[in-house]
Amino acid sequence: MPHLRIEYSASVAGRFEPATLVEAACKTLLSSGVFSPADSIKVRLIPVEHFRVGDGSDQGFIHAGLALHSGRDEATRKRLTGALVDCIAALVAPGPQPVQITSEAREMHRDTYSKRLIAGA
Repeated sequence: MPHLRIEYSASVAGRFEPATLVEAACKTLLSSGVFSPADSIKVRLIPVEHFRVGDGSDQGFIHAGLALHSGRDEATRKRLTGALVDCIAALVAPGPQPVQITSEAREMHRDTYSKRLIAGA
């Protein structure tokens, strides 16, 4: 735990290196000291081909949705989302249109979260 889903508009795909962004986001969560063990962190990068921002003007977005087990205080959630925005913003190259970089943290209730680990060979 946690699960981090980073969605981005296809219009900004060439402005960052996907593997670097995934690695940096994972390191940001690891360095927060909030999560242990390290392999509990899952990061997904998902392109969004069909999207609209506001009035349809030429803008792109990158959104980091962080799902956490319930019980983290607001200050911790705010620190994590701020760190993710800073991390992602540092990796986005200049380009022709503005890019909105956002992050949110939402709780997954521990009582209804299920997990099973299947060992590898």
